[in-house]
Amino acid sequence: MGIKEESAERERKTLRYSLMVATALAVLAAVWGWISQSQVILLDGVYALIGMVLTWMSLRVSRIADSGPTARFPFGKEALIPVVIAIQGMALLATLAYAAVEAVRVILAGGADVTAGSLAAYGAISAAVSVLIWRYVGKVDRTSDLLVAEARQWGASAAFSALVAVGAVVAMILGRTDFSDADRYVDSVLVLIGCAMLVPQPLALLRTALVELLEGAPSQQVQAHVHDAIAAVRDEFDLDEPALTMSKVGRKLYIEAMFMVPPHTWEIDDEDAVRRTFAKHLADLPYEPWLNIELTTDPALML
Repeated sequence: MGIKEESAERERKTLRYSLMVATALAVLAAVWGWISQSQVILLDGVYALIGMVLTWMSLRVSRIADSGPTARFPFGKEALIPVVIAIQGMALLATLAYAAVEAVRVILAGGADVTAGSLAAYGAISAAVSVLIWRYVGKVDRTSDLLVAEARQWGASAAFSALVAVGAVVAMILGRTDFSDADRYVDSVLVLIGCAMLVPQPLALLRTALVELLEGAPSQQVQAHVHDAIAAVRDEFDLDEPALTMSKVGRKLYIEAMFMVPPHTWEIDDEDAVRRTFAKHLADLPYEPWLNIELTTDPALML
């Protein structure tokens, strides 16, 4: 099994584990939020539920993208990965917008009674679980766009749950002061603060997806690896700096490199040798390189 195949298998295994935990938390939040009539817990439950659906989509897309090219899709289906990440971002953004509007409505209606102790217990449990899964998912494979998106989601969930716990403590303190009536607004205020905290996460997902859908350049780390491979090829074959372009879609890395060479000194076999050497130096990347390596004697044809 190659590096790319091992990475894809780790990705799917991690997504399955994340899906199981997300399902359990979604059920817990829905039941707890309904019993306690807490907006903020219900929001966390809805957020977890949407995350669960999106994780399932990520798992499906990981399998589809790994199925390889077909007659109808000769370049494979890797573009599904940024599409799903964009859907994740839009769905989470819409959820936060709805929650914020609903929180404002409750505040204007005079707030709502919520048991602070229940909020604190839920927040502590959810935060602890989310932190554990966030750390686990984040360490498995930092080159997987789907796992990076999944880790961001768990990190945001951990921060949100911690906010719930802290807000509940504030509500308990207010209940023992002259501002005891203010605790009716704590739940909705927590929703608004949580929405503001979570907004950067779906925006980051949308930005990542947009860059890949527009065939943007890969990360600086990947670019550095490609430049190291170029340097090794140049040293071995005594070549000048090439015209180089690269982009990444999912786990597919597209690279075009054109080298200027003196006339009547290179043959097609030599170009094949350059291509094989370049591919060898990229073999330890967890991506599938699609290489277009050319040698030319005409400066006008340089990329």
